[in-house]
Amino acid sequence: DRSAEGTVIEAKLDRGRGPVATVLVNRGTLHNGDIVVAGAEFGRVRALVNDQGQGVREAGPAVPVEVLGFNGTPEAGD
Repeated sequence: DRSAEGTVIEAKLDRGRGPVATVLVNRGTLHNGDIVVAGAEFGRVRALVNDQGQGVREAGPAVPVEVLGFNGTPEAGD
């Protein structure tokens, strides 16, 4: 029930999906539709993709997910 906090592990600009950041959630739960900020980049979570390539609705602590919806590519460590 807490706002999510996490770290960008890696980020890339994917041709079909736009900016994609792999995020490791540290605290809280990240949901589809949440607003995210990573350094100078921001956006709304359009999709969460787990490590097996499946779409998920939420990501809890210690769960790495790919986040789609940033306005630009964030830096690793943000």
